[in-house]
Amino acid sequence: MTRLRAAGCVFAEEEAHLLVAEAATPLELATLVDRRVAGLPLEHVLGWAEFGGLRVLVEPEVFVPRRRTELLASEAVALARAVASRHGRPPVVVELCCGSGAVSAVLLAELDPIELYAADLDPTAVRCARRNLGERARVLRSDLYAKLPAPLRRPGGCVGGERAVRADRRACADAPGGSAARADPCVERRRGRVGRAAGSDLRRAHVAGG
Repeated sequence: MTRLRAAGCVFAEEEAHLLVAEAATPLELATLVDRRVAGLPLEHVLGWAEFGGLRVLVEPEVFVPRRRTELLASEAVALARAVASRHGRPPVVVELCCGSGAVSAVLLAELDPIELYAADLDPTAVRCARRNLGERARVLRSDLYAKLPAPLRRPGGCVGGERAVRADRRACADAPGGSAARADPCVERRRGRVGRAAGSDLRRAHVAGG
């Protein structure tokens, strides 16, 4: 705990408990503490993040799901439930730029049945999302809509009813030197935080349908 505090960890006591619980041996604990003190996000050290009441696996360099995105996940659940109720059939949901698939994991935990697609361009993120979502979702390596089923390759497209489409808020920087581009330069790939040369480029592509 002393080393964590000295390294500037604000919640050193809570982090220490998590690291102790995760480590199987004293040597493993020392390794985990070394990685955290070196500046790696706690979630990357542990290998998981708490999100929406779930433990979501997070591999190195994959975008760590932010707590503020839990509101978006809850809104997506509410929208999908409303669609299912209105149409009397499973909702079709697409999560673009899915990263670890955290939002999709919440949707799967709350809704059954559901037709769920999750897409990301980064192969590490795709692998991580597949680990989190299993067989109930179709996880694709795709630049936005490119590899989705044909009816879903445009905003407003649908398969058997309405759908909820979501692009991650990570793509908020408006220029290569924007705030998102400067954040955590060594631990999250820039593509995972910004998406393209600038966050606004991804937004334009999203609205245009890819």
